[in-house]
Amino acid sequence: MAPVVIGGVMTASWPRATAVWTGLLLVVLVACFTLTPVLFIFINSFNAAHPAEQWRFGLEGWLEAFSSPRTLNAIGYSFLLNLRSLVAIVIAFIFSWLLVRVRIPLRGFLEFSLWIAYFLPSLPLALSWILLLDPNYGLLNQFLSVFGAKFNIYSAYGIVWVHLTASTIPIMTILLTPVFRQLDASLEEAARVCGAGTWQTFRRVLVPVLAPALLTVLLAAVIRGLEAFQVELLLGRPAGIYVYATRIYDLIQWEPPLFPQAMALSTLFLGILFVFALLYQRFTSKRQFATISGRGVSFRPMDIGKGRYLISAGLFVFVAFSVYLPLAVLIMGSFMRLFGFFHINDPFSVKHWVVVLNDPVFMSALRNSFIVGIGSAGIGILLYSILAYALIRTSVVGKSWVNLLVWLPWAVPGILLGLAFLWLFLSVPFLAVIYGTFVGLIMVLVIKEMPIGVHMMKTALVQVASELEQVSRVCGAKWLYTYWRITLPLISPVLVSIFAIAFMAAVRDIDTIILIGTSSTRPLSLLMMEYSMAGEMQAASIIGVFLSAVAIGVAFVARRYGFRVGGEAN
Repeated sequence: MAPVVIGGVMTASWPRATAVWTGLLLVVLVACFTLTPVLFIFINSFNAAHPAEQWRFGLEGWLEAFSSPRTLNAIGYSFLLNLRSLVAIVIAFIFSWLLVRVRIPLRGFLEFSLWIAYFLPSLPLALSWILLLDPNYGLLNQFLSVFGAKFNIYSAYGIVWVHLTASTIPIMTILLTPVFRQLDASLEEAARVCGAGTWQTFRRVLVPVLAPALLTVLLAAVIRGLEAFQVELLLGRPAGIYVYATRIYDLIQWEPPLFPQAMALSTLFLGILFVFALLYQRFTSKRQFATISGRGVSFRPMDIGKGRYLISAGLFVFVAFSVYLPLAVLIMGSFMRLFGFFHINDPFSVKHWVVVLNDPVFMSALRNSFIVGIGSAGIGILLYSILAYALIRTSVVGKSWVNLLVWLPWAVPGILLGLAFLWLFLSVPFLAVIYGTFVGLIMVLVIKEMPIGVHMMKTALVQVASELEQVSRVCGAKWLYTYWRITLPLISPVLVSIFAIAFMAAVRDIDTIILIGTSSTRPLSLLMMEYSMAGEMQAASIIGVFLSAVAIGVAFVARRYGFRVGGEAN
C-alpha cells in the first residue's frame, strides 16, 4: 500500500478493487444512518395534506405551507437572525488568537469560562435573561430605568444576544483555539520579520491557512443557527417572532398534526444546506495545509507588554457579564417562591429544592443523563475518527459522497430527526427492539453530532503531515500502533473538545430525543422540559443548575486532560 499525493494530502494507495469495494461499503453504511431519515422527510412532504388522504401523493403540503404568511415570515427571520454567525466568527477568531498567541493574565480562566458558556443549557439560561431583562420586572431593567433606558429580551435583539453569548461565540472559540495551538507560530513570526503588521498577518497568513477550519466552524454555526428552537420559542413567541424551527414545531402541534407541511418546509432547508455542503467540499478540496510536520515548530505566545492587562480586563468583563451574571441569576431563580416576583415578602425558599431532590424521578434522570452522554461521546469519538481518517488518509472511492452524507443530519431539525427515527423504530422489525432503550437514544445522538465531529476531525488530520505516520511505518509500526501513538496524540486537543461537545450535546438535548425518550430512559433535559411545560419554572431552574454543574465539571476535566495529553503547559 504505497503513499500517493491527492490534493496536497498524502493518502494510502490501495488496489483498485479494494478501494472501490471499501468505498462502496462506507457509502452504504453512512447512508443507512444519515440518508434514510432524510428520505423519510422528503417523501412524506409529498403526502396529501389531510390525514384521510395520507397515502395520496401531491403538492398540497407544499402549497399550504408556503402560502401561509407566517411561514414566509419565519423563513425571513431565520436568515435575519442567523447573520449573527458572521459577527461571531470574527469575534471568536480574535478571541482564539488572543487566548493562544498572546501572553495575557488569566487566559486559562477566560478560555474555561467560554467552555462553561457554551455548555450551559439554553432553556434555563434564557430564563435567567428573562429575570434580568423582562420589560416589567427584570432586575437589570429596573436598574437601567433610573437612567431612562430599558431593554426588551422578547425581541430579535434579545434572541441574538442570548445566542451570541450562550452558544455561538463560545463554541466557535472552543473549536478554533485547538486549531491555533496546532498552527506553527513561526509562520506569523516570519511575516512580522518581513515587516507585516497584525492586520496583514491576519489577512495574508492566518486566514488563508486556517480557511478550512474557519469555513467548517462558520457553516456549522449557520446550520445550527437555522435549527435553533428553544430560545426562539421562549423569547420569540411573546414578540410574534417565529423562525423555521418554531414554525415546524407549530405545524406538528396542530391537531391533527400537519406533518406534510412541516416536512415540506424542512425539505426546503435541506436543499439550502445541501448547497452549503457542496460549497464547503469544493472549497476545502483545493485548500488544505499541513501545519504540523517533521521539522521543528514554534508555539510560543507573544509578550506585548502592559497592553496585555487591558486585553485581559476586556475579556474578563465579557465573560463576567455574559456567563457568570446569568449563571448567578439562574441559581437565584431556583430559590424563588414565585418566579419573577422579587418584591413579595420573603421571596426566597428552599422548598422547591427539597421537592425535586426527594423525587426519585430526578435521580433516575440524572443517571440516565450520564449513560446517554458518555455513551454518545465515547462511541462518537470512535466513529468520527475512523470516518475522518478514511476520508483524509485513504484513497477509497466515493469520498465526496461520504462527505455529503455526513452533513445530512444537520439538514433536518432535531424534532423531525427524532420523528424520522421514531417511524423507523416502529416500522422496521429489527429496529423495534431498540425503541425505548439507551441504544436508540445514543444512536440518534451520535448521528446528530456526526457533522461537527467528522469535519473537525478532518481539519485536525489535515494539519498533521502524513510524513510522521510514514516514518512510523518505515520503522516497523503497524497502522493501529501508529494511529494510537502518533496521530491521536497530535490531535488530542481537538479530540478532547469534540468529546466534551458531544457529551454535553447529548446531556442537554431536548429537540432530538423528545419523541423517542421514554420514562425509563428520560434524561435531565427532558425532565427540565416537563417542569417548564407544567409552569414549574423554579424546578426547571434547579435542573438547569445541575446541568450547569455537570457542564463545569466536564469542561474542567476535559481541559486538564487535553492539556496533559497535548503537552501544553498552562
